[in-house]
Amino acid sequence: MNSKALLHCLVTAGLLVLSGTAVAQDKKETGEDAGAQACIACHEASANQARKVDIHKVSIHSKALGLVGQNAQASPDCYSCHSDDGFKAKIQGNGIDMAQKESFKSIACATCHNLPHNGKHPHQLVMDPEDLCSSCHTQRAVLQGVGAKGIDETRSFHSNVDCIACHMSDGNHLMKLIRPDDPELSDTLRDTCTICHKDNNRPARAKQLNEWQEAYREKMDPLQADLKAVSAALKEKPGLLNDKMKAKLNDLRANLLILAKDKSRGAHNIDFSLEIISSAAKDLAEIKAAIK
Repeated sequence: MNSKALLHCLVTAGLLVLSGTAVAQDKKETGEDAGAQACIACHEASANQARKVDIHKVSIHSKALGLVGQNAQASPDCYSCHSDDGFKAKIQGNGIDMAQKESFKSIACATCHNLPHNGKHPHQLVMDPEDLCSSCHTQRAVLQGVGAKGIDETRSFHSNVDCIACHMSDGNHLMKLIRPDDPELSDTLRDTCTICHKDNNRPARAKQLNEWQEAYREKMDPLQADLKAVSAALKEKPGLLNDKMKAKLNDLRANLLILAKDKSRGAHNIDFSLEIISSAAKDLAEIKAAIK
């Protein structure tokens, strides 16, 4: 989408006020640290760059620290992705000083971009774009159809697509995939699918996406219910399964956790997702029979 259309979308969604500035939020939550202010100092004369800063302020990245800041159980690993300080320490190979967590800043411009402009990677990023995404987000394995126990590599036609191709279509710093059935879409705002699929057939794209996610939900929901019942039975009587069945149960749990963490409900790689679910359903049926 062009910047004007994206701004219009944000305004209609209630994310920005009409002047184009972000709705006021807590400073720590929006990630307005020294790095962001240094960027603004030079880029404020550019409407396009200023708009990117405003859009980032309402993105999930800007709220990352708030998602773990109130959790007393949050570990250094959590802060290595959810805070500017932790992420910088991680990519430099340093430890994270949890004693300083109250002063940690959220994800801002200078978390992902070199400051000043002295980087060797595209867009002045601190590393290759795909490596940068994958340093915190684990969905690349699902997209490529790898990493599940007992499941052969299952690639899809999206397996070679870069994360930013869909999550930053037209430079969108919301990092949000814009669905073809998004009610905020207008004739001037392109959905993420149409960025690559030039036929501009939104109804067909929306139908396909909904079919994928419905097939995923129809198979995954009863499977999760059965797994919950099996887990409850084993909690009451731990000796119901032999070692072979226990190993099978652990593998299917690990595989289903891959899909749960992916959160795309099959959209990243529907074939891989359904392979995992089908295999888990078969193994779970065997396990249920063994505990009767």
